[in-house]
Amino acid sequence: MTTPRLSATDAITALREGALLIDVRSAAGRARNGEIEGAIIIAKSDAVPLLSARLGRVAPGQKLVLFCGSVAGTEGLVNQLSVLGIPEVYDVDGGFAALTAAGLQVIARPVSA
Repeated sequence: MTTPRLSATDAITALREGALLIDVRSAAGRARNGEIEGAIIIAKSDAVPLLSARLGRVAPGQKLVLFCGSVAGTEGLVNQLSVLGIPEVYDVDGGFAALTAAGLQVIARPVSA
């Protein structure tokens, strides 16, 4: 199965058109690098059950754009969600680093003790 993948630029365009941006990075990764403004944070282990349970509530044609530190963190999730019938689910080529390099705003988060 070929994973539906967007470049960071295409992901930003999709966001401007109403896509949901979903961050499945670890808490440590978010603490270290910050969060992207407006991203929905879901633990990677919860992504498939939560998103598939909400399938009926996703607007027709609504894109879901998942990202992690790299596509290795989202590829399996995207494939699982696609098999479950979510038609507009993608990951981002280059993950968090590509999105921030393309200009998405990062919200700095202090590292907790």
